[in-house]
Amino acid sequence: MHAHRLLAKLTRPRLHGAVARDRLFATLDAAQQHRPAICVVGPPGAGKTTLVASWLDARDAHGIWYQIDPGDGDMATFFHYLGAAAEPYARKGHAPLPALTPEYLKDIEGFSRRYFRELFSRLPEAAVLVLDNYQEVAPEQALHGLIAQAVDEVPSGAALVVISRRDPPDTYARLIANEHVELVDWDQLRLTLDEARSIVGARLALTESEIAQLHEQSDGWAAGLTLMVEGRRRDGTASIRLPAGRDAIFDYFAAQIFARVEPGTQRFLVTTALLPQVPVSIARDLTGNTEAGAILEDLYRRHLFTHRRPGAEPAYWYHALFREFLKGRAEIVLGTSATHELRRRAARLLEASGAFDGAFDLFREAADWPAAARLIERQAAELLAQGRGQTLREWTLALPAETLGEQPWLRYWLGTSLAPIDQPTARYHLERAFHQFEASGELTGQALAAAGLIDTYLFEWTDFRPVRRW
Repeated sequence: MHAHRLLAKLTRPRLHGAVARDRLFATLDAAQQHRPAICVVGPPGAGKTTLVASWLDARDAHGIWYQIDPGDGDMATFFHYLGAAAEPYARKGHAPLPALTPEYLKDIEGFSRRYFRELFSRLPEAAVLVLDNYQEVAPEQALHGLIAQAVDEVPSGAALVVISRRDPPDTYARLIANEHVELVDWDQLRLTLDEARSIVGARLALTESEIAQLHEQSDGWAAGLTLMVEGRRRDGTASIRLPAGRDAIFDYFAAQIFARVEPGTQRFLVTTALLPQVPVSIARDLTGNTEAGAILEDLYRRHLFTHRRPGAEPAYWYHALFREFLKGRAEIVLGTSATHELRRRAARLLEASGAFDGAFDLFREAADWPAAARLIERQAAELLAQGRGQTLREWTLALPAETLGEQPWLRYWLGTSLAPIDQPTARYHLERAFHQFEASGELTGQALAAAGLIDTYLFEWTDFRPVRRW
């Protein structure tokens, strides 16, 4: 495992000066005692992650914090990283939790039930498993059914907590009807005047009427209140006319704050926003700014939509709204060609650190197909060993057709990943790879492609006569 990758995905956020929301803490306490699952659902910037992380800190709770990303739509990827998150709780003699390799594909639900049962048996009593950014997996993905099913495996006193911008998918209907899920929604997340007073008072000295005005204008939206307080701190602006819609409000205030930052810091922000997670060393290498750590820490301590994960090296990440705002400014601040080059450079830095998923995404955004192809070839065997054939296929099929057609090893790995699930298509790719290897005189490739073709007939287990050819 690579430290950067694990820290970015599997470590609870470290909070700075978070206001304790006691009324919601009480709701979460009661839910943990009486329900196996809790869903915290609200719009971006509602304070969902801060609420759950501060509650766990206040209760000194143990467990796993797992940040979902689109790659977790590949269920094998989800189980792979979840197993990595459970490693600190393994006792002597415990084997690692299993990978979702092809032999389990015919009974994924059975695999998942056994997996979660074993996972919770390894966690401390009253442990909490948090799935943050749950909306990143599309509602139609099969993973949601497995998570809903996993609720039945949560021991008494423990909890599965889902943090999402969307309401629970339909697969949760049974659990909600049976009152197995506590739903904390936007109406509850909206800041009260007392909570707004505590947040504002920790950052700025304002009169009671000014705080009430900010609370009313923000409508209890934590992100809006933070931006208003920052704008007030910078220029003392009183009441203003706000644009309609949360996204428009965010962009308005972020632009006002961004415009007041000196150009070097602007370049730093839009450059590091290209990264999904921002370890200090990578931020320093990517930007050439020796003050990278100080800039990120300052944003974090000022609550400007920057979170921090602890570890041997701190890793930061920007709130989704803030990151989208900064990415939208990148080409304006840096220029188009410089932005593309920085994406390629960022991808190379992530690859060198072991963050291969993030590296591939950036190579794809930069349309650096040769680098993306090299990354696939280097990581294909490891992805298959982890059971992540779906991820391997998604990466390979994201390449332009001409790139895939020119490189037989890509064809080989694509065919190999398809062998357990789609034998005719696997044979199509493996045969093409074989003939390309044959044309170039590459004997190892020919032997492996032939072996892969034989495997497709074994997986199919019907007509073995074509095997003789291979």
